[in-house]
Amino acid sequence: MNKTMPVPLGNKITSIGAALLLLGLLGQCLYSAWTLGQTIDETYYNGSGYPIVRYNNYEFLGEHPPLSIQLGALPLLFLRPHFPIKNYVRLPGYNAVDISKTGALFLYKMGNDPQLILFLERLSIIFLTLMLGYGIFRFGREIYGGRGALLALGLFVFTPDVIGNGSLYMTDMGLTVFYFFSIYALKKFFDAPCAGRATAAGIACGLAFMSKISSLILIPVISCLFFLYYFSPRDAQAIPNPSARFQKIVSALALFLVANALGEKAAMVLFGPFLLLALYLMGREMPWLASSRRRSILFRILILAGAALCAVFSWKLKKKYGVSMASFALMGTLVFTGLSLFAARRPASDFSIRLAKYYVTVWIFAALVIVLGYTDFVYKLHRFVGFSNFMRPLGIVLSHFDKGHGSYVPGSFITSDWRYFPFVMAIKTPLLLLLLSGLGTLLLLGSRRPVLIKALLLVPVVFFLGSAMAHKINIGLRHILPIYPFLCLLGGFVGASLANLRSCFLKTTLSAGLSVAFLLFALRTLQTAPDHLVYFNEAVGTIERGAKLMPSNWGEDNKALAEFVLAKKIPSIKILNEIPNPDVYDYYKISWEALDDSALIHPQPGMYALGIGIYVMQQKNPFSWFKGKPPLYRVGKTFFIFQVP
Repeated sequence: MNKTMPVPLGNKITSIGAALLLLGLLGQCLYSAWTLGQTIDETYYNGSGYPIVRYNNYEFLGEHPPLSIQLGALPLLFLRPHFPIKNYVRLPGYNAVDISKTGALFLYKMGNDPQLILFLERLSIIFLTLMLGYGIFRFGREIYGGRGALLALGLFVFTPDVIGNGSLYMTDMGLTVFYFFSIYALKKFFDAPCAGRATAAGIACGLAFMSKISSLILIPVISCLFFLYYFSPRDAQAIPNPSARFQKIVSALALFLVANALGEKAAMVLFGPFLLLALYLMGREMPWLASSRRRSILFRILILAGAALCAVFSWKLKKKYGVSMASFALMGTLVFTGLSLFAARRPASDFSIRLAKYYVTVWIFAALVIVLGYTDFVYKLHRFVGFSNFMRPLGIVLSHFDKGHGSYVPGSFITSDWRYFPFVMAIKTPLLLLLLSGLGTLLLLGSRRPVLIKALLLVPVVFFLGSAMAHKINIGLRHILPIYPFLCLLGGFVGASLANLRSCFLKTTLSAGLSVAFLLFALRTLQTAPDHLVYFNEAVGTIERGAKLMPSNWGEDNKALAEFVLAKKIPSIKILNEIPNPDVYDYYKISWEALDDSALIHPQPGMYALGIGIYVMQQKNPFSWFKGKPPLYRVGKTFFIFQVP
């Protein structure tokens, strides 16, 4: 009779602690999701997600792949709100959809309940955030134990930008979740290599690609990790050759994907080299090829012809994306062509060939998710243009990268260049997380942990942060949100190191100090609720000080302002805000007037609502009537209400 092994008490305690922390995260996210009004970007996603989900209409697809916004729009299928599918707003001079204005029309002028719609859309993002928290706990427990994993999860649960972005209908948390799980799935593959785990890693990568274009940084990240695995100590025999059946399936998928990529030059450049390498590695062992020298030679010629086509397409991209992008694509094509030639000289039983088969398996399934991940894939299937929905946002984003998009406060040390994200991290990330992640990195590098474990935690951070610093889009911490789960894991390593200290006195003293610091950190985050987006760490202090350093208004308090005007029965109010929302003001039927800065020198009598950025600037303006005057009221964290007599 089999007896189940009892679960150790320590594991039970950490599991209960993790469950309580996740419940705390859920409560914070739900409170923010219900309380906060619509942020500026949520208008855009409202004009895109629901028509794709309900009407399968990809005319409304904008700058990002649709997965996150589709997941958010799914609950609306039960509500079935009215959408202007035939009367959408068009861009001036074009027949294309003006997605932002269509989103505003959908929320506020179709007889729908905008706050209920936003809350339902945000629920899916909250679910993804909880999944990520659980994944962080599991990852940490596997690499350094339960206590460290609990600390990593605690840091995640009380990081304000995690809560803020994890309770909004936007794409950043979706990218963060699938970026993390791509690395976690790869770690599981390295633990026990097999076709199933390589497939799971590929699917996770594909879901990341379907969430946001910046997830393409996973290609060099995972390539680097495979490279390190190849040179790390391991049992070469522990990597089995994929079964003949699996290789046939992958070959067929690679051929199908090549057929889809041929119609899209950019798709052939991006995925073609992977697909051709997979087709060669998996297909060359098929009996009908191996048994005929003529067929084998013809097969190799076709693979080389495909590689040459990738090279030609790469260079042709210079007209649209510039010489640097074309050169980078061409270099990638040449590298994979070289790998194919290397593989041609190696037997199928060679360790490097077996590992390469799993490597290309990841990208085959990632590309397959892209083709099948759109709800109109059946329409695309028979036309072999399955990558077209993905390539269109890719082109928009690459143009966006080239032109740049910066936002900064004049006179601040935070400027829109390569220093932007490190400086923003320094003032927006809680000091405890900065301290513990930095200390954890030093402890990890100095430890005897395997190089691969160190790489799994550090490489995703270095590549993603480096990529963000290199491009010209500098509009908020959310653009580097995917590094934060790994920062939390690095911070958790400090907890694991404390647990392993031999000195009882030192362990008790340091653990007590860390517990007090964590409690203060958690309390400060709870006090910030629901205004996590405008959080600044202890080094900065108040939001007024933070607003002097970087823009700190995303429009989430416009709804609260309208409700305040109604509650106070204010007959009319003059509004000057960095992120106004006239549709919200009109929806609540308040009497309001938009102003410009010049009206604040000698203001007319009446009630005034100043956004925080405007308010801070007026305190510097010696001619402003508002300089040095305390507000009569404050709405949320971003509106200051004055009465001019």
